Amino acid sequence: MLIRTKQMSVVSVFLVTFVWAFLTSGDRALAYVLSIPPQLSMEVLSESVPTAFAPTDFNVGDFRIEWIGEPIPGVTVRIEERSLEWVRVSELLVLPRARILFEMDRIEGGRITSAGFSQAVSVQGGHQGRAEIPVALISGDQNPIELRIRPFREGVRAPDTGVTKDIHGKLRVVFRPRSESKTARVYLDTSCSRYGLKTESLGFKADEWVYIGCRMVHTESIYRTSSLEVLVYWDNVGQSILVGGIETPSSSVSLWPLRLYADPGTILLRAGSHEMRLRYSIPRQLHHGAVSLGIGPYAFNFRDESHEVSNTTLMPTLYSSYFITESMRLVAFGAVTANAQLISDFGVYLSSEYIRTLDRRVAVNLMLGVHSIAFRTGGQYYFLLGAPQGAEVVVYDFLGRARNLTLGGFVYPSIQGKAYYNTWIRWGSGALFGEINYIAWEEKLDSEQYSSRSMGVTLGFPLGFLGFL
Repeated sequence: MLIRTKQMSVVSVFLVTFVWAFLTSGDRALAYVLSIPPQLSMEVLSESVPTAFAPTDFNVGDFRIEWIGEPIPGVTVRIEERSLEWVRVSELLVLPRARILFEMDRIEGGRITSAGFSQAVSVQGGHQGRAEIPVALISGDQNPIELRIRPFREGVRAPDTGVTKDIHGKLRVVFRPRSESKTARVYLDTSCSRYGLKTESLGFKADEWVYIGCRMVHTESIYRTSSLEVLVYWDNVGQSILVGGIETPSSSVSLWPLRLYADPGTILLRAGSHEMRLRYSIPRQLHHGAVSLGIGPYAFNFRDESHEVSNTTLMPTLYSSYFITESMRLVAFGAVTANAQLISDFGVYLSSEYIRTLDRRVAVNLMLGVHSIAFRTGGQYYFLLGAPQGAEVVVYDFLGRARNLTLGGFVYPSIQGKAYYNTWIRWGSGALFGEINYIAWEEKLDSEQYSSRSMGVTLGFPLGFLGFL
């Protein structure tokens, strides 16, 4: 066996990558803290929250603004057309907000307060008042819109004369859908897909809707028990529901955080006549390491200075990953051709999430590490090291829940006769996936040039019994 490497820095990169991953693996419990806003309406109206894809086809006609108590004469209120917008809150929830228009006759001034912010009413000629204010479309008295105006009185100028009194009123948002639904309006976030969360509803009402988000909690202990944090936003049912038959108040307006364990894999919630059962699947004990196996046919080509080989061969592929934090993993990839050249390709990389965008449905991961190529020719077996770096784009819930599309590649551009390209398109779930893979490399040894190209299809599945650490 002949071992060659042209750059000693390759080994250094591998050592730094491995040591960094090992040292940071002790910080898993501190990697990610879920923040639950005490005032959900303020969070919905924040400019720092990202916009999101609409989980359903609601529009402004499905929401109404109603007076709490007596209405103020001469005041009209409506939600402006095409102003509804969905935003992502606390990373796991998608909730709506919109803009409300107030119009008032014969006033001297006024003020509107919503979600802790106050806005003055603009008074135009003829003492006509007008104001536009953003509001969270969260139903109920706990999300009030307060209006205080000073009516115009002929011949009264000074507001401190005591003759003119302010008028005060409150309004609320109410969900009143224009169309009937044959099924319960329950919407699951993409964060719940990997945990197999499903809902079953009985006795649902037309004027309520639910949005559910999920997050796994990794408890570091000798047993590594797992739990699932679930945020349930249940609109227009009041501020108390039954959780496991026990009355439970909301922690924020219409929001109930739940913590679920592997057993029994189900929980019953009830609000009025609506009974909703959540079913989910998480492991009792977490293994940070996972291994998958793939196999499939590949078109293969190998060339050296004296001959060229082209054929079709099977290529077994091994995939492995080790959890470090929510956004960082140590991943390994190994493949070998089942032919005379016995070409193997093995790499170890630190995969770090660089960005997650498009309503957290698309992630870009950067991969840093090393790989080796080995092949047999001329009665000798060569082993070579390299350091191609790569990236991959993951699209979550693509063409089905819990089914992800991954497009990625490693690249080492041609430099002094050495090059490496590895690209893949993968789609599937944690239980079964398919992959199209293209691998090409060139190496120069003792002035002789060697190259290989292969392209094929792999069908892969996890080896559950090989879960480790």
